[in-house]
Amino acid sequence: MTKGEFDILSEKYLSDEINPEELKMLEKWARFHSNADYDVFQNEAESKRISSRLWQRIVTDVEPLVKMKPLWKTNKFWAGLAASVLMAVLCYLYLAPEKRKVSNIKGVETKNITSFRQLTILPDGSAVTLEKDAAIVIDAGYGKKNRTVYLTGEAFFDVKRNPRMPFLIHSGGLATEVLGTSFRIKPQNGDRTIEVIVKTGRVSVYTNNKIDRRKRNGVVITPNQKAVYDALGKTITSNLVDNPEPLETSKIRPDFHFDETRIGDVFAALSKAYGLEILVANESLKQCIFTGNLNKMGLFDQLAAICEVTGAEYEIRGTTVFVSGLSCLDL
Repeated sequence: MTKGEFDILSEKYLSDEINPEELKMLEKWARFHSNADYDVFQNEAESKRISSRLWQRIVTDVEPLVKMKPLWKTNKFWAGLAASVLMAVLCYLYLAPEKRKVSNIKGVETKNITSFRQLTILPDGSAVTLEKDAAIVIDAGYGKKNRTVYLTGEAFFDVKRNPRMPFLIHSGGLATEVLGTSFRIKPQNGDRTIEVIVKTGRVSVYTNNKIDRRKRNGVVITPNQKAVYDALGKTITSNLVDNPEPLETSKIRPDFHFDETRIGDVFAALSKAYGLEILVANESLKQCIFTGNLNKMGLFDQLAAICEVTGAEYEIRGTTVFVSGLSCLDL
């Protein structure tokens, strides 16, 4: 790509007139030249013209990526600014697409400027608890055409069920879609990763690929599971939460006191209580007998206690617990 072509594409990109093929060309060009050891622009005048235009448009929509001192008259400033602008463009392309779009959204914004959690009730009765500095924009068509909101920061959602109109949250490059459930969206590492943690119901989490909906990367998660979105790689992985809790299917907490119980039945009880899949590699291991009180223990401590007694081992693979070991007759 020539400098002139880059100039044209950058203008089209910043005015939202760029097509998917042109966008790929611009991203490829920015990635290549951000690592180049030579001057990207022909001279100081060209550097000043292009970088000032692109930089001004970027900082208008998103928070500045680099804080600069006013060294406008130094040669080192313009020598390094070209690379800085290229890196800013690259980060802008990958990390801030939703921030750029939110400014054009028609809706009502609520931001928590206090040091406490702030409860916001949406028009359909759904509740959003905003953490400090979090903000939510309610789409102008909410409740009529859609149930769409745009989130910045961390929040907990308790969504009213409506099968005819799914609830959709845009957060960074991530989209979270539900019918009715409760879950938490938690950005981490400066918004480079986003966690969606489900408390009740089922949640569909996918990348917000507006160019090709068929190529969206996504997962469906249930209680005690979480989806982790990597903004840099634009990938989503599903895992167990750090501290799984019994499902809220009844007001009575499950009884984990076992007396002369088959290991297979113990694992089945844990699987039902936590809503998780527990696979035992050796079928004969299920015939072992277990006696013990696992109440007042977390899931992972419960698994460790069972494995210690039976000589088995467990590991977490994604959202599944795998148990391996010899049968009781082999011990």
